[in-house]
Amino acid sequence: MKFQSRINPFFLMISFLLICILIFYYFISTLFLFSLTFLMTVLLIIMLLREYYRINTYLEVYRGFTRIKVDIMQIEMMNIAMYGSRPGVEISGNERQIIVFPVETELFVKTLLTINPDIYLQNQQNMDVLRCNF
Repeated sequence: MKFQSRINPFFLMISFLLICILIFYYFISTLFLFSLTFLMTVLLIIMLLREYYRINTYLEVYRGFTRIKVDIMQIEMMNIAMYGSRPGVEISGNERQIIVFPVETELFVKTLLTINPDIYLQNQQNMDVLRCNF
């Protein structure tokens, strides 16, 4: 199952500024330098805005060009909290800790709990807050 991520407003602003700079740079540079700058800008925007999660037998977190794979059976705890203006889920396991920001937070948590019911869910009352706000 695939879950989209909530986009950080700060990353949106940075992407908009990069596009504005790129348009300005188009008028003052050579074709080669503009092409190089265009390529770097596209790669930066992909790194900033591409984030989604896939749940099968593993939780796979795709951020930019990287993929983080977490064994769901090794997850010990999930903490639901607000991180700035975005609700997120902090996932802790044996070796790693990761924070994800799924759009459908409640369905995301329920899917993980269906696969591994031994996960301790911390701050479960925040799920009610998420339902009211979003």
